[in-house]
Amino acid sequence: MSRDLTLLEEISQKLNQLVSLFKLANRDIIRKVKEEIDKDPVSTKVLELSDGTLSAVPFKQKIANETNVSEKTVERRVSELIEMGALVTIKKGKEIFYQNSGLLD
Repeated sequence: MSRDLTLLEEISQKLNQLVSLFKLANRDIIRKVKEEIDKDPVSTKVLELSDGTLSAVPFKQKIANETNVSEKTVERRVSELIEMGALVTIKKGKEIFYQNSGLLD
């Protein structure tokens, strides 16, 4: 078991290095995308609240209420952020949760 754990830790470390290299190689693009997202209060709020604790319906309702936009607008922003890889979905049973991927951090 400890050998498996050691191997998983080594793989995790290598994956973290690859992510770091990707971010370094694309830092200007990532910065520009982040600046564009920061201009939109709905997208900013989505990423701010996407910690995986609220299921999709209350998550979208909360963002709509806090930003004074329709849930349809929130749904569009969520879809855009998922498409660009800034937001990931987590399925727990029949419910879907959203989590910030950390790509733009």
